[in-house]
Amino acid sequence: MIAALAFYLSVALAAPTFSLESAPATTREELAPVEAATSASGFKSRVVKRFRLGQGWTWVALVEGFSTEAAATSAAQTLATATQRTFSVVAEGGSRTPVDVPVAAVPSAPTAASTVAATIAAHGGVGGGASELARAKAVHFSFTRALEADGRAIEASHDYWREGASRRLAVDVKQGGEDSLLVVTGNGGWLEAGGQVVSRDIGILVNQADAFAPEAVLGLALDLPSLLAAPPEAPLLLLEGAERGVRIGRGEDPEGAGLAFADVEAGTGLLLGARYVTEGGPLLFSYAAWTRVTPTLLVPTRVRVERPDGRVETVSVSKVELAEAAPAGTFAPPSATAP
Repeated sequence: MIAALAFYLSVALAAPTFSLESAPATTREELAPVEAATSASGFKSRVVKRFRLGQGWTWVALVEGFSTEAAATSAAQTLATATQRTFSVVAEGGSRTPVDVPVAAVPSAPTAASTVAATIAAHGGVGGGASELARAKAVHFSFTRALEADGRAIEASHDYWREGASRRLAVDVKQGGEDSLLVVTGNGGWLEAGGQVVSRDIGILVNQADAFAPEAVLGLALDLPSLLAAPPEAPLLLLEGAERGVRIGRGEDPEGAGLAFADVEAGTGLLLGARYVTEGGPLLFSYAAWTRVTPTLLVPTRVRVERPDGRVETVSVSKVELAEAAPAGTFAPPSATAP
């Protein structure tokens, strides 16, 4: 019994394992295409921070769990092609074999993995823009929304501020509609509409205000990297049908809710349009005029949404600002006599 156990242990210890390590990057965001490509190719990766003498702190992506050197080398070649980044095959004992990016005589045709990786990188990496908004001490968001339904058009401008638990939302409805001002602080919540100011439940007003936050209004545009990096069980594919750019997704009408497809601009990876399936039906989005707020936060300045009930909504963004604090008086109650 003991001899048999010793034999199996010796075999297990003798069987080497192999892993991959990417070329170092100066920022974690640079490795977003690697994370996307590993996920799209069926591998699992993790990003770690390391100190290199003469270079300072760097980031590397690790892909582990290969039982043979041949399997690890094949994976390295796949990822190097998809991400245009050099990888090394690392044996259990520490020996390293570099795998360079293949040199192609002509540009290779895009694959689903390379397109996903390029799109994630173009939009600031997994969680990039959304994470920055969540970490920001203060957020200012201004936009105009026009809604077309049954031959009628309603247009309103919105100015949203948040800082900690405080909120401010001013809505100016065009063509005779009723304007409103919502303010929430730690001391209370107020709503001014129709010339009257009333106190309201703080939690309810925060939820009402946050329905007009950039995360809500620009949700799909900000969540796209995360949606692509963690697709459902059905793999993302290159699809036909894009009027412009390259289409990636699960299909025109996939089973279950979620991202059906995204059309991205060839070369830049920026989102041009998307179809997102909800329980109430599909939403069709189109995007234009992307602007970079920070290195990892990109927002479209024009969004068009076609809803299942025939309504068409257009959002024109005039400002997305991350600040240390809102200007003094931003969260003052709408009236000095507010109850």
